[in-house]
Amino acid sequence: MTVKLKISSKLSLPREAVTWVLAFVAKRGAGKTYDAAVTAEEMIKAGIPIVVIDGMGIWWGLRVSKDTKKNGLPIVVFGGEHQDLPLVPEKAQQIARAIVESNISAVLDLSGFSKGVMKKIVASFVDELYKVNRMERHVFIEEADMFAPQKPMGDDAVCAGAVSSFVRRGGNHNLGVSLITQRSAVLSKDCLTQADCLVILRTLGPQDKKAIQLWVEDNAEQDKSEINKWYDSLKDLANGEAYVWHPEKPYTIFKKVQFRPRETFHATRKFLMTPEAGHIKLMDVNDFIEKFKAVFEPKAKPLEINQSKPMIQPQVFEPKSFVMPKTEPKIVPRTPWPNEPKMLEPARNLTPTGPTSEPNGIVVQQSLPNITIQQLKPNLVIPVESLDQPTTPLGRVVVVLKNDDHNANKWNAKRINKDIQDHGWDSSDTDEAIKQLLRWEILTDNYPYFRFHPLRVRIQEGTSDLQVS
Repeated sequence: MTVKLKISSKLSLPREAVTWVLAFVAKRGAGKTYDAAVTAEEMIKAGIPIVVIDGMGIWWGLRVSKDTKKNGLPIVVFGGEHQDLPLVPEKAQQIARAIVESNISAVLDLSGFSKGVMKKIVASFVDELYKVNRMERHVFIEEADMFAPQKPMGDDAVCAGAVSSFVRRGGNHNLGVSLITQRSAVLSKDCLTQADCLVILRTLGPQDKKAIQLWVEDNAEQDKSEINKWYDSLKDLANGEAYVWHPEKPYTIFKKVQFRPRETFHATRKFLMTPEAGHIKLMDVNDFIEKFKAVFEPKAKPLEINQSKPMIQPQVFEPKSFVMPKTEPKIVPRTPWPNEPKMLEPARNLTPTGPTSEPNGIVVQQSLPNITIQQLKPNLVIPVESLDQPTTPLGRVVVVLKNDDHNANKWNAKRINKDIQDHGWDSSDTDEAIKQLLRWEILTDNYPYFRFHPLRVRIQEGTSDLQVS
C-alpha cells in the first residue's frame, strides 16, 4: 500500500514529500504553524521520524491529544517548560548524533535561551545532523527567518550559513526541511529559492508578496495576468487555508485547500497564559527516552574477573637511597684541547653539604632538557583556471580577499558574498569556504570582523597551450 500524507480532505502529499523542502509562509495568526503541525502528524503516523527546531516553545503539543485528555504522538522534548530531557547548548552535536542513532522523533525547545545561544545550538545541531543522518527524516524549523535571515550580521552569519547549507544539501542524506516564517521577505533567499513546495497562507505585506513572487516566477508557467490576480487573492484566505504549490513533475500540485483539523494540541500564545497550561500531562515516552539515553550516555561495561584463576598480587618496590662509595675516585688526566683556557684546580677533601651528601663524596648534577613544540602553519596554494572566472568556491573567496586590500582587517561574510556577487560569480557555498579558511587560520576571527593573512596565500593561475592550425 502506498503511504500518503493526508493533509486535507482534498489533498494528500506523496511519501516522497518527506525529503522535500517545504516553505510555510503567512502573516502572523494565519495558521502556518498549525498547518505545519498537521504535516508533522502525518509523517509521524507514517513511521517517519521528525525533528522540530522550536524557538517559540509551542511544539510540545504534539505529545498531547487535541482535547488534552489523551495521549498524543511519541516524541521526546528537549528543553523548555515541558522537557523530558535537558537541552545543553554545549552538547548539541552529541544530541544530534544520539537522535539519529536511537531513531527517535524530537522537539528542541529553544524558547528558554537568548537569541545568540539559540543560533549557536542550531548551527552545531544541523551541521552534525547532516553529517550523521542517512535514513529519511524531516526537520521543521519554526521562525526560520531568525536562523537564516536574508542579511545576517556578525555571528548570525555562522548560523545562517549552516541552515542554508543544510537546506541545500539535506536531500543528499535523505533529509527534508520545512521552513516556517511570517516574514518571507526576511528569510534568506538562498533558502526560500530551494523550496520544492510552497504552502502559502494569508499574506498581506507587499515585501512578503514580492518574495513569494520571485519564487513563483522562477517555478511557474502561468500567465502573468493570472498570477497578479492570484497575488491579490492571498489576503482573503481564511485561517488554515492555503495554496499548496509544487510545480515539478510527476507530483505537480497547485491547489487551494483547507488543512484538516489537528489531532494533537495546538499550544497557542493565548492558552499559554492560562492556569490550565501548567497542568497538562504529556504522553509517557519513557521507552524512547531510555532508548536515547542508551546511546547518549552509554554505561561502562563492568570488568570481567575470572574467579577460577587466582589474582596476581602486584609486587611493591620500595626505593632505596643511593649512596656513592666513600673511596676516593680515581682521577684520570685528559689531554687538554688546543687553546683551552686553564681551569681553577678544584678543592679536594671538601665535604659537600645537603641531605644526600656523604663525607668525601661526589656531587653529581643532572641537567633536564627543555621541550619546544613547533606548530607549522602551511601556506595555501590555490590553482585557478582564470582570475576572471575562478570555478571553485574557495578560489572565488581567495581571489576576492587577495584583490581587495582595502580594510584588510575588516572582512565579514556579508562583505565577501557581496564582492563575489559584484563580480557576477556564483556565491553558493561561500560560507563553507569561509569556514575552511577559518580552520586553516588564513582567516582569523577578530569579532566582529575576520582578519585576512595574505602572506599565507599564493594564487597560481593555470595556463594552457593554444594550438592554431
